[in-house]
Amino acid sequence: MKLMLIDGNSLTYRAFFALPTDMTTASGQVTNAVFGFTAMLLNLVRDHQPDAVAVAFDRPEPTFRHDRLDTYKANRQAAPDILRQQMGLVRQVTEALEIPILEVVGFEADDIIATLATRAGDAGDDVLVVTGDRDAYQLVEDPRIKVLYNRRGVSDYALYDEAGIAERTGVTPALYPQYAALRGDPSDNLPGVPGVGEKTAAKLINTYGGLDGIFANLDSQSPKLRASLAEHEAEVRSNHEIMLLVRDMPLDVELSALRLRPFDRAEVRKLFDFLEFRTLHARLAEAFPSEDGTEVTGDGAEVLEAEVTVIDEVPAAVALLESLLAGEGPLGVDAAWDGPDGRSMLLGLALVTDAAAADVAVLDATVLADATVRAALSNLFAGGGRPVVAHGAKPLMRSLLGQCEVDLLSLSLDTMLAGYLLDPAESRYLLADLLLRYANLELPGSDSAPSGQLDLSGDEVAPEVPAARRALAVAALAGPLNAALDAQGMRSLHDDVEVPLVRVLAKMEDVGVGVDVPVLRQLSESLAAECVARTKAIWEAAGEEFNVNSTVKLREILFDRLGLQPNKKTKTGFSTDAASLEKLLGQHPIVEHLLRYREVEKLRSTYGEGLLSEVQDDGRIHATFNQT
Repeated sequence: MKLMLIDGNSLTYRAFFALPTDMTTASGQVTNAVFGFTAMLLNLVRDHQPDAVAVAFDRPEPTFRHDRLDTYKANRQAAPDILRQQMGLVRQVTEALEIPILEVVGFEADDIIATLATRAGDAGDDVLVVTGDRDAYQLVEDPRIKVLYNRRGVSDYALYDEAGIAERTGVTPALYPQYAALRGDPSDNLPGVPGVGEKTAAKLINTYGGLDGIFANLDSQSPKLRASLAEHEAEVRSNHEIMLLVRDMPLDVELSALRLRPFDRAEVRKLFDFLEFRTLHARLAEAFPSEDGTEVTGDGAEVLEAEVTVIDEVPAAVALLESLLAGEGPLGVDAAWDGPDGRSMLLGLALVTDAAAADVAVLDATVLADATVRAALSNLFAGGGRPVVAHGAKPLMRSLLGQCEVDLLSLSLDTMLAGYLLDPAESRYLLADLLLRYANLELPGSDSAPSGQLDLSGDEVAPEVPAARRALAVAALAGPLNAALDAQGMRSLHDDVEVPLVRVLAKMEDVGVGVDVPVLRQLSESLAAECVARTKAIWEAAGEEFNVNSTVKLREILFDRLGLQPNKKTKTGFSTDAASLEKLLGQHPIVEHLLRYREVEKLRSTYGEGLLSEVQDDGRIHATFNQT
């Protein structure tokens, strides 16, 4: 049996700090931690195919280590509220997958993992410990027990056997706790011996066989090292006791109970839909194949995959565009960029050539640079030409205007705007969500992550593939969205107002807004001068010069030195935000100067230097206009 033991707290924390906190559901629930944990869990099961899995969690109560050392982990800050709010969801996902959750009062998740790993290894089972905690290194035992260490983020892992631990640390897994006791562990608030880093600790352990040998041979060390070791021996011995994981804790769990078992797939899909994890449906099917070999990725939804042909020769590109012009029906279009959509180099233009066969052609950057291709594109996109369907068409229009000098006049449906008109209560209108809702189809789960976000899929695809998939998706949405617009009486608003406005805004962004730079610079300088004047007034009122943007120093001035009465306390001290300062008005003249300084500084940074930094070489600001 292959047993996978997962440190639930460790992986959830890694997911939370690796992914942006603006990942939310339509209702406002932050989901970055639970999404990352779920994606990591599915990837782990898919990639390593364990027979049994358990997730261990820490309990909030103190452990025996806290009883032994009251400063143990005392340096750790409380988890952010938006992380704590997601821990219940992490458990809910784990329970829905019928994966056992283990926790014991007085012990840590590491001890549960150590006990189960030891039992399984002794029974001849293979064990894979998944964690971001280096304390687990001591558990590695060839050939049975290995550690899959999460180095950072959500996808960077290292698989360690005994040789790997020795290469990573310089000592064997059995000696790791003694090595760590010398080196110390800041994350657990366990200081090491001053002057003893990782290399020195490993050399001492290997030379003398462990702590007993080291302290029995202090006379062999340099005077400075000898004194430091002797002074901190008690702390090192204490560190060692605390770092040893418990391998025989009382745990009423049979290994056989950890085997993967069937779960209610409909309930899991329902939970994923509630959390808006629709992109994880396909990965769920990969990690947990159904017994009959059939997979349903959503509520009967099929996965939409494109057959992609890259066109990199001018004659072929021109011939394709002429054939598309002669075709009938809506033309699904999308694009790939090497950076922000509409504001970076256009890498490719995806055009659906046969929606029924899922065929999509992608014109690459080389052919898009050719004048004859651009002329053919202009004919295809001319007014009265082939109707075009796109999702959030403004960036595409802007790139075609600025980079290809092609004016897209034949836009007939913008699926994002149609989604907005049909359901204005939604907070976002993602293509994948609309595709599932209106066409009962899904985009593949292996799409590259959005710009600035991490790829949790473990799969890399060429940039033209997601663009081709999106083009196919908007083509599939054309029929149902047009029907819905007609049924709800939104056709005129979409066709006569929203679609024409897309082109107007795209041209505004391309042409830009003219700016009188000298006047703007004069405004910035006057605001900066007022900031200086207000700063001097604050210093005079305080009786000393200080950084007025320093919250810590400001607290000291206002509440300690001047004796003002605070009205709100945060985790780090009394609040000095604008609302709190307004309540202090009248207690001291410094408050009025502070409030005005902040107002002027915000104006200067936003409308003074801020706008000046946005002025391009053509003397214009190419702003982004949000239509919805």
